Amino acid sequence: MEQLEKRNQQLIDIVIEKVQQDYAEDIDLIGVYGSFITGDYHERSDLDLLVVLNNDKGYGFSTCFILHEIGYDLYGSTWSKLEDIATFDHTFTAELIDAEIVYYRNKESMERFQQLQQQALDIINSPMTPDMVQKAKKHLDDGILAYGKMMLAEDIGAVRMALGDVVYYSFNVISLLNHSYYKYGVKRQLEEAVAMAYVPENLRTQIDEFLQAESVKKIKDNAGKLIKSVKKLYEEIAAETIPKLEPTKEKLRGTYEEIWSNWYNKVLYAAEQKDTLLAFSAGVSCQDFYDEMHNNCGTVRINLMQHFEQCDLGSFAAAFENAMNQYKMEYDKVGLKVRKYDSVAALRAGYL
Repeated sequence: MEQLEKRNQQLIDIVIEKVQQDYAEDIDLIGVYGSFITGDYHERSDLDLLVVLNNDKGYGFSTCFILHEIGYDLYGSTWSKLEDIATFDHTFTAELIDAEIVYYRNKESMERFQQLQQQALDIINSPMTPDMVQKAKKHLDDGILAYGKMMLAEDIGAVRMALGDVVYYSFNVISLLNHSYYKYGVKRQLEEAVAMAYVPENLRTQIDEFLQAESVKKIKDNAGKLIKSVKKLYEEIAAETIPKLEPTKEKLRGTYEEIWSNWYNKVLYAAEQKDTLLAFSAGVSCQDFYDEMHNNCGTVRINLMQHFEQCDLGSFAAAFENAMNQYKMEYDKVGLKVRKYDSVAALRAGYL
């Protein structure tokens, strides 16, 4: 191991020499992160370097090679990437937080790096925020999309590839919900995840189950359990963190009338004509509206589509009216009147 450490120092010195020789004005700093900083390395561990460029010319230093049976990949990063890491919009957090700087072009570069590093640490050391919940939601949504892609796949190789995305995004959600990161990388990711304060139930068991699964069906079943448990964790933390929204006149004005305009008469017509597809499409679109209003404005949650009856569209039309009446109560709570007129003259007087 001592020989490996010595070799790594020689590589660092070579990279610094290359930068000073050919890219003195193009590369701002070089740092070391990863296993040789955490101490969690073995005889085949490579060297993780953070090389921050200030222009595209700096990419010229990049190279990839094999030395003594160890592969090395030297590539450049940008300040914009570090800025994203500092706000947790990028999840390669260890590159910023754990990097030990071995070269910097000038004092300003070092100070800029330290400010970004502190910005990330402040997030880690602060209470959970709605902003972090929203960042976790993005990764959850991507994980759900990957799960859907996996469910459409039939070849076991394609299923496993999509599963990899499900796992990747799931681990990102977990770290973000803990406003934390994986210090030891993929090698110790599961160990770090289960040690966090907020973790899906039976995470280790779920991971083991899909890794041992030998059929497409078992992989899909176990992946479904994983993404559902991650979603449940997200919903619990979101409920505790995001302030409860309250409907206001300004948020509600015109929305009840919009339901009438966009969907109500379509559903009535569909029921009369026994047009199942029209009724279904209008119902789904209106359900999406109810969900959006609940999530963004705090209106009551309305589950319209649980009442869809393909064999009894009249019953669904009645359920649609009941849902509208339930939504109308939101108007009543804030003292908002429905804009409904019996004549053009009344409309003219009210509108003009």
